Order: sequence, then C-alpha cells, then structure tokens
Amino acid sequence: MGHSLRSSTLVPRGFVVYNTAIDDGVMLIAIRPASTASLCPVCGTSSERIHSRYQRRLADLPLVGKPVRLVIDARRFHCDAVLCGRRIFTERFDGDVLAPSSR
Repeated sequence: MGHSLRSSTLVPRGFVVYNTAIDDGVMLIAIRPASTASLCPVCGTSSERIHSRYQRRLADLPLVGKPVRLVIDARRFHCDAVLCGRRIFTERFDGDVLAPSSR
C-alpha cells in the first residue's frame, strides 16, 4: 500500500503552501500566512493595509534525508491608529510556530 505526502502537512498552522521545489538537494517549501490582517504589537489595532513584503528563510528538520527550508513571505503593515507611535510594523506569528528572529 502506497503512502502519499502532502506538503500542507509539513507547514505550521495558519500558513498556506504556494510552491515547493528541490534546489541543490534542499527541499524548499514556500509558504505565506493564511490571514489577511495582522495586529499592531504596540496598540493591538488590526490592519489589512500592507506596506511591503520580504522573505524569511528557516531551517527545518530533514525529510527523507534531505534538508528542508521554509521560505516565508512575511509582510509589513501600516498602523492607522492615530495615537499609536508605530506607523509600520512587521506581522508577528504564534511563538510556538515561529518566534521573532528564529532561524
């Protein structure tokens, strides 16, 4: 009996797989957040207005003897709260899934 492996079972909850590839023996899994909004870390206001995007690359445990890298499309948002001192912020992910500055 054959087993199939879906790439969606390899990624943390709250993320969507949009591409997979093998490059120089490294399995790359490109993911993005499933949510459309993020909360400002200073005032807690929800924002959907994206300022920019950048990629975070994280190492994961090997799969079938091949190194795995998660490529995450992270976003920066505008905080539109009048009294908030933060104008632009980077979205935060659940600490159990992806801590700030994790590799």
